Amino acid sequence: MRVLKSVQSKVCVDGSVMKEYLLDGPVSEEFLEYLGQFGTLKYLSHMELPFFTFEKEHFISVKGFIGDRSVEVRYRKEFYDLVSDYFHLLLFYERKGKDGLEKMKGIEESIRKKMAVRLGQPEASGP
Repeated sequence: MRVLKSVQSKVCVDGSVMKEYLLDGPVSEEFLEYLGQFGTLKYLSHMELPFFTFEKEHFISVKGFIGDRSVEVRYRKEFYDLVSDYFHLLLFYERKGKDGLEKMKGIEESIRKKMAVRLGQPEASGP
């Protein structure tokens, strides 16, 4: 999948940035399985329109419906400059299969190290 356009963008009360994206295809269960390898995925399949939420702590949160072509992505204000492309990268590397998964994990680790430096912490790794 790819982002066709940003439909809406706003700064929320807590300072986070919310963007609504229109994708070139519908969100699939396979894409959710991929997302689940990077953070916490909640999938409410019993609803008339199956709803999902995905959260990667300190990175992004994503909300949407299976089969829909739009998603809401929220970026934390503290690290917006580091993670503003994270969702786009997830979409790009999902198409690359196992090699893409490994590359995305490496990118994620690099971002995490930059976050640790910004927070004055020893280099952290892991989820």
